[in-house]
Amino acid sequence: MNQRKIFVLSGIAAALAVIVYLSTPPALVNAAPSAALPDDIDAFLAASERHAAAAFPLVPNTEKRIVWQDPGVRSKFAVVYLHGFSATRQETAPLAGQVAAALNANLFETRLAGHGREESKLLDVTAEDWLEDVAEALAVGARIGEQVIVIGTSTGGTLALAMSQHEAAAAVSHFVLISPNIQPSDETAKWATRPAGRLIARLFVGPTRSWTPRNEQQARYWSTTYPTAAGIEVMRLVEYLHTLLPLEIHADLLVMLSPDDEVVSPAATRYACSRIDAPRKKLFEYVDSPDPSSHVLAGDIMAPQSTAGVAAAIVEFVAAAGTPEL
Repeated sequence: MNQRKIFVLSGIAAALAVIVYLSTPPALVNAAPSAALPDDIDAFLAASERHAAAAFPLVPNTEKRIVWQDPGVRSKFAVVYLHGFSATRQETAPLAGQVAAALNANLFETRLAGHGREESKLLDVTAEDWLEDVAEALAVGARIGEQVIVIGTSTGGTLALAMSQHEAAAAVSHFVLISPNIQPSDETAKWATRPAGRLIARLFVGPTRSWTPRNEQQARYWSTTYPTAAGIEVMRLVEYLHTLLPLEIHADLLVMLSPDDEVVSPAATRYACSRIDAPRKKLFEYVDSPDPSSHVLAGDIMAPQSTAGVAAAIVEFVAAAGTPEL
């Protein structure tokens, strides 16, 4: 091979190496700062959401909000709800409200960055943005309640575990994970964080991903079309969680799943649960979910028949004293 060919091939190899490097998502490092909250947190949250809506109008009833049992009075328990990827607080509503009412607890429902928008849905958001949102949510929970019960659905559950070691989680007494995204059921999703992950995703999926909603309410309160890059951020978060296992947490743990879940892997959830050490933990398998995908286990939009039962199971677990259940 002559020198010119060697030079050309070397240039091509170098260019490919640069492309692979630039299209490989970085490993996630959880450096979410603890949120500093002013005295009037209702006004603070309202101003924060007005600022967000000025850039991207929000779908009504998706905004962050506090529901007080007694306005301005801190309760024994506070419930913090973390919705899943592409969803909003309407995802399992009124589940979190029912749990809070049963425990006479104040409730905070957050809105993860990029979610709940009328347009430009999930554009330019990162997993780090969501971790900061959870740090804020935990700080709000600690302000409005002595003990914090975190309910996280799907990727909201991933975020809860990812933040379980963070100083912002000091007041958390219970983690309740509903269909947590420990691993998507689609095995190809793991390639999103591998070398050239962004390039591969764009080639095989395209710049955006779309899915068909089950009903008008899901179409309204979920982002059914979003940038493929946002899905890669979810996988960065999932991969980060895997680096934490085995995991020791200071709070009680309730994991609720369907063995027929089509969105996330039930086997991965069971395995992860076995590798988490908690003062008390329980794995609750919910069969015959009314959600066609067996993923959203409660809520008026996808599973109205099961909301009361799921809420009762959560309240029973929180109220129960005693020894580890697993």
